Amino acid sequence: MARLKPLTVIGLNSGTSMDGIDAAVFRIIPLRQATAGGNGTTAAQCLDVEMIDALLHPLEPALQRKMHSLVSAGRGSLEDICRLNVALGEVFAQAALTLMKSAGLTRSEVDLIGSHGQTIWHAPSLKKYGGISTRSTLQLAEPAVIAARTGIPVIADFRVQDVAVGGQGAPLVAFADEVLFGGSGQATGVLNIGGIANITAINDKGEAVMAFDTGPGNMLIDRAMQKLFKRDFDENGQTASSGKVDRQWLNKLLEEPYFTKCPPKTTGRELFGHAYADRLIDQGKQANLPDQDIIATITALTALAVASAYTSYVQHQVQLPRLVLGGGGAENSALKRHLVSFWPHPLQLLTHEDFGISTKYKEALLFALLAYTTHFGIANNVPRCTGAGERVCLGKISRP
Repeated sequence: MARLKPLTVIGLNSGTSMDGIDAAVFRIIPLRQATAGGNGTTAAQCLDVEMIDALLHPLEPALQRKMHSLVSAGRGSLEDICRLNVALGEVFAQAALTLMKSAGLTRSEVDLIGSHGQTIWHAPSLKKYGGISTRSTLQLAEPAVIAARTGIPVIADFRVQDVAVGGQGAPLVAFADEVLFGGSGQATGVLNIGGIANITAINDKGEAVMAFDTGPGNMLIDRAMQKLFKRDFDENGQTASSGKVDRQWLNKLLEEPYFTKCPPKTTGRELFGHAYADRLIDQGKQANLPDQDIIATITALTALAVASAYTSYVQHQVQLPRLVLGGGGAENSALKRHLVSFWPHPLQLLTHEDFGISTKYKEALLFALLAYTTHFGIANNVPRCTGAGERVCLGKISRP
C-alpha cells in the first residue's frame, strides 16, 4: 500500500431521481496514515476534506426518458443497455470537464475521478440463474469513456466487489459517514432521504455499527405528487401538512415484507418504483381518501418505516439521540414532524450543513473518498453494514 498523500479528486453520481449528475471536486488530505485493513482499521478517521466546487450537470430529456423507460419496465434490449452505458459515459465525462472549467482546474491538477455511474438494476439477494447462484448489481456510465475524454484515471463500479464477497453492495455511504461524523464522540444517526431512505448508526467511538435502506424516501411521495397534483414533489411538505394521515391504512402499508426484513438489506426502484406507488394511489382512491390525505399517509409511511427500523434493529445496539438529515426529504417539514413523533425517545434533528457539509453533494463526496482510498489500496467497504464476508477494496480502475 502506497503512503497517503493529498489528492484532488472529482466525485460523480446520478441517483434514483435520474435528474442529472452531481459533480463535485474535493481536496482530500490525510491527517495520519491508515492501514489496508484486516484488523478493522480504515482510513475513515484520518482524512480531511475540502470541497472546491460543485455543480449539477443536467441530463438530456431524451436520455432521461430512455433511462426511465428501461428501469420502469425492468427489461431492455442488449443494444439499449450497451448504448446507454456508453452514452452515460459521455455525459459523465462532460460533467467532469464542465466542473473542471468552473473550478479553474486543468487536467494535470486533478488526480482522480470517482464515478458511481447510474444504478440500472440492483439484485443482491442470492438467486439461481441458469443453475448458477448469483448476487448482482449493475451500474452504467462506461468509465473507459470518462477516462478517455478527460485524460484522468477513473475508479468506478464500486458496488460489485462488495456483492462478490456476499454483501448487499450498499449502503456504501457508511464509509463517508465515519469520515464525516465519526470524530464527534457522540452516537449519531445519519439519515439520507433521497429516492430511497437509508440510515447509518455511528457509535460514540466513531464506528458505523449498522447501515441499511429503511425503505422508500421521496420516491413514493414524488410519484403521488406527479399523478395527483401534476407537481414534481411536495415542496416543504405543504401538501402532506394539509392532509390527514389515515392511521388504519398506514398500519396496513407497514405490513410490506421489506420493512420486517432484518438488515443488512437494500432496496430501490425494483420494489418501491412506479408500479408500487401506483398501487398505493389506487388503494387510497378506492378508500375515497382526498388526494391530500393520500400524500399525508404516504409521507407518514416513509417516516414510520425509518422509526420502526430503528426501534426493531438499531436501538438495542446503539441509542441515537440525534439524526443528521440529508437528501431532498430533509426539506420536508411534514416528514420531519413524523420522524420526531414516531421516534421511541426524544430526538434532535440536524442537517449536514450544521457540520459544514453540503447535503446536495454528499454522494459525490462518497465516491471521491472511495476512489481516493482505493487508489492507495485501502479496504473501504464496511462489512458490518453491507453484510460482506470480508473487507475489500472497492472499484475498478480505467486509465486514460
